[in-house]
Amino acid sequence: MLKSVVGSLSTRRRGVRGGRDTSEEILNAAEELLQRRGYNAFSYHHIAVQLGVRNAAIHYHFPAKEDLGVALVKRYQQRFQQWIRTTDLVEDAWERLQAYFKTYIDFLQADCKCCPGGVLGTEFHALPEAMREEARGLMRENYEWMIRTLELGRAQGSMKFSGKSDDKAVEIGAALQGGLQIARLAGPERFHQVLAQLSLELTGQSSYGAA
Repeated sequence: MLKSVVGSLSTRRRGVRGGRDTSEEILNAAEELLQRRGYNAFSYHHIAVQLGVRNAAIHYHFPAKEDLGVALVKRYQQRFQQWIRTTDLVEDAWERLQAYFKTYIDFLQADCKCCPGGVLGTEFHALPEAMREEARGLMRENYEWMIRTLELGRAQGSMKFSGKSDDKAVEIGAALQGGLQIARLAGPERFHQVLAQLSLELTGQSSYGAA
């Protein structure tokens, strides 16, 4: 019953013009604006102009901007969960971690975009509470995955590091997020320096050089 209701809701929310999925287009536009402007610096009007629709069309799918913000963070979380399911099929923990690094390289190559944590963290206290709660959940999942991967790498012998895995997970997350911010000001090569140093600390070899 629940499945049929969800399916009906999805069908109802799908645009009819040429089979457009209007809600997905709205989310895509909002994500781009979130990256370029920040959550509090864009409005439904910006999305409407970009998509060539009326504000009412956006309100139909997302009655309030908070609803849109929550949906954006949930979509980030769904993407990460799907990424985990695929990446965790790889047995070697260091290869998994390198795949995680690659997601940040993708942000770097996309005009030095920030990762979701960087975007949401910058204006965290100015976000609606429901959006903050979803952001906390997203970061918690990233953190827990990182800990599991580090512990596996240590057990396999592919990674060596001093201290606790949960402390190392925080350090890596901060280095990656901060590295993207620095790259915006100083150039992409600075981020590759961060990756090179992380690789050296974890494996004793630098697997990354300047782009």
